[in-house]
Amino acid sequence: MKRLFLTLLFLLVMVPTITSAHTEISSSNPSSGQVVTEDLKEIVLKFEGEIESLSTINVTKDGKEISLSRVDLKEKQMVGVLSSPLEDGEYVIDWSIAGEDGHPITGEILFSVQMEQKEESEQNAVTTEKEDMNQEMEKKEITKTNSTSENHGHKSSSLITNIMMVILLLILVFGVSKLFRRKR
Repeated sequence: MKRLFLTLLFLLVMVPTITSAHTEISSSNPSSGQVVTEDLKEIVLKFEGEIESLSTINVTKDGKEISLSRVDLKEKQMVGVLSSPLEDGEYVIDWSIAGEDGHPITGEILFSVQMEQKEESEQNAVTTEKEDMNQEMEKKEITKTNSTSENHGHKSSSLITNIMMVILLLILVFGVSKLFRRKR
């Protein structure tokens, strides 16, 4: 009886920690929605937990992949070194990692490159383009936020699942203990 109780108690304690061990991105350079105005030599993604060697990073502009000279994984961060400076335009960083728990996690970061121009007329055009890009980025961020909200809904549903499992295990333990008491 004690072994059964201890085994069930052990399982009860382990279930929530097993299911909630996903690694999330904590910061990036460039950050989402950022307008880069200087030469960018590397892309740095920092995560909350350690990442495995199966992790990848891709940078695209207008659907065309930009080559990286190398990708370094250092504990909780992934660094993609660019083989050449980025031209003006909108870029998407698509990343995929295998977290500590082995689950694949993906995401994307939208940013744009806009090198400063010297002529005033060009600066006015750049300002207009930046405003247009910011509006587009805001629309994309809203879409991304909506998909993130869906992911948070998934997290809350997994929390509800965990709570239900705990309640069921408690009922099981209570029922088994009642059964053994009646037999004695």
